[in-house]
Amino acid sequence: MEKDLQDIEAIKKLKSLAEDIRFCMYTTYANSRIESRPMTTLDIDDSGNAWFFTSRNTEIGQETNWGESVTLIYADPKNNTYLSVSGTASIVHDEQKKEELWNPMSKAWFPGGKDDPNLVLLKVTTDEAAYWDSNSSQMVVFFSMLKAAVTGTTPDGGDHGKLDLA
Repeated sequence: MEKDLQDIEAIKKLKSLAEDIRFCMYTTYANSRIESRPMTTLDIDDSGNAWFFTSRNTEIGQETNWGESVTLIYADPKNNTYLSVSGTASIVHDEQKKEELWNPMSKAWFPGGKDDPNLVLLKVTTDEAAYWDSNSSQMVVFFSMLKAAVTGTTPDGGDHGKLDLA
């Protein structure tokens, strides 16, 4: 069933899906190439912005220009949930936000800790998203597809739609 959402409802849906999946492919376009790399979402704030840690010594930390277009791609095949988020990236210098987002697992990737001068915040200001969320097990999806094939109908794909986040 198609459900397009706006404003607070769109942000709530984005938060629930992205925070449940947690990991995304952070995708950029540079030098005539699409490049993706895995990132851990630390937070989706109340405005729908996605927050990440990165190092100044990585491609993202060195090459992110304010307002660079990015796509965040989340996938949870086990739960048949998918999310594609479009937005713009920027490096943010905010010690209070860094303190707020720091957690013990971050130390695995950033052994210098939250005071490491190379640790920076990456913020993706979200514009829009598309989601597919069936909330069904793989077995239920399989039987829905099997039934559709036998009856000549279309399987129930669950909820999907656009999220207007701008």
